[in-house]
Amino acid sequence: MKLGIIGCAHMQAKIYANIFKQENVEIVGIFDQNLLRGNQFAKEMGLTFFKSLDKILATSIDTVLICSENSLHYDYALAASIHKKNIIVEKPLALTVKAALHMMVACQEARVKLLVAHPIRFSQTIIDLKEHFQTGKFGEIYALNCTNRGKNPGGWFLDKELAGGGAILDHMVHLVDLSRWLFDFEIASILARAQKQEGSDIEDSGLINITFTNGAMLSLDTSWNRPLNYPVWGDVYLEIISESGFTFIDAIGRKINYYADNQIHNFLNYEKDMDERMIQTFIATIDQDLPEPVSGADGLYTIQIATLAYLSLKQNRVIHRHEFDELLRQNISYN
Repeated sequence: MKLGIIGCAHMQAKIYANIFKQENVEIVGIFDQNLLRGNQFAKEMGLTFFKSLDKILATSIDTVLICSENSLHYDYALAASIHKKNIIVEKPLALTVKAALHMMVACQEARVKLLVAHPIRFSQTIIDLKEHFQTGKFGEIYALNCTNRGKNPGGWFLDKELAGGGAILDHMVHLVDLSRWLFDFEIASILARAQKQEGSDIEDSGLINITFTNGAMLSLDTSWNRPLNYPVWGDVYLEIISESGFTFIDAIGRKINYYADNQIHNFLNYEKDMDERMIQTFIATIDQDLPEPVSGADGLYTIQIATLAYLSLKQNRVIHRHEFDELLRQNISYN
């Protein structure tokens, strides 16, 4: 694999780049439309900076890593597909259902892979949960009480044109994806609630309530309410109420809370890092021409549900399954 990085606006760009280096993948260089940010990233990571998208796509790279602002995912992915490059894109895949579908078709026609970064799937606790569920030991699942709360990321995440949405979009993707990937649940209705600070057009707290077609329910807190000294970017907790009892899962992984003094709180994880496992899987997928473990279709599903959540928020009502297809055909955006 030869990798080119397109956009480094997202904080995961540096994390992913370091993992690719660790895996001895050649990173040919980086392009970012923000010349200052791109140059700083290139210098810090010891990479070549390309001043234009066309120039980096004209190199010998076979894969691109897109970690730009959300609004640019679509343009960058289409350009990469035209140049026959495999694509790894940070979530969300796109800002509308129509854009996501175009990206998927473009990659299929170009015969390149489209991989969406859903790292929570690669957490050891989530892998263990999936294996346990498949044994049938849970019995019927009645309800899921979940959180995916994070720190307020600031910057372009608070610009609706660049981000597309706030805390709901940023932090509902993982649990909506897991509800389908783990349990094969399909959504029957969705209700969203959110709040934002005065003067902001981006919500920083959100609550999603979902009823699935089998009658199970999900409650999800997606708020940006973790303190700045929280050890990691956020939390992903699942509480499962099932026929066999109550199960709690920390999707960040099994860890020890470490307190050095009143100011320092760290997590000491003793399992393989989920980002590392995801990138290793993506490398193998491309190098060995394997099926996509997190495909464009997976990314599309979370965009569909996020779109319905924002419509529920806008119309202040429950959105029901019989409305889904017609509403999604309207190409509603998060904005």
